[in-house]
Amino acid sequence: MFCLVHGLGVGQGYFARLAQELGDVLRPELRTALPIPELGAQLAALLPGPAVLVANSMGCQVATEVAVRRPELVEALVLVGPTVDTHTHSAARHVLRLAVDGRYEPLRLTAIVIRDYFTYGPLRLVEQARFALEDRIEERLPLVEAPTLVLRGAHDPLSPARWCAEATALLPDARLVTVPEAGHAVHYSHAQEVAAEIRGFLAGTRAAPR
Repeated sequence: MFCLVHGLGVGQGYFARLAQELGDVLRPELRTALPIPELGAQLAALLPGPAVLVANSMGCQVATEVAVRRPELVEALVLVGPTVDTHTHSAARHVLRLAVDGRYEPLRLTAIVIRDYFTYGPLRLVEQARFALEDRIEERLPLVEAPTLVLRGAHDPLSPARWCAEATALLPDARLVTVPEAGHAVHYSHAQEVAAEIRGFLAGTRAAPR
């Protein structure tokens, strides 16, 4: 079973294209502003059994929290554009990077993000952003037991190449894939390619969904 873990302020519409490509998926909505450990506990409680967690952006922080705290629930991890870049914990710089990323995303996705941000509300968005920036995913990565695929778009300003390489090196069992011509939401803009990378990765592990 695949479980798709969305990022900051957005909902599962952000994963619509990848969900179609992967088929049997669980798509939880984690829309309460909470510290990352609490979001991880919320996600773990929603999992009916072991799953392949496919996460994007802040969702990678939540997914790794589950992988460390509840390893029996995680068959494998796919971290798409993981945050937060250890070299940049500045909210202002992340807002700037998000604006730059818009150049590389489909207009349809931009509309989904704006709608979801509006629904989530600015106060909750700021609060959740603070929790995400305070989190130190790099401290958890060496503790992750599950095989992990780190995947980024070549033009992703929120998950720079240097940071993704460092994150991959911190993980005990991981490999890094970069998708050309893609931004932060590579799972949306290049859903077919990402799904193929995920299935190829799982075929080389014992975690292929049954």
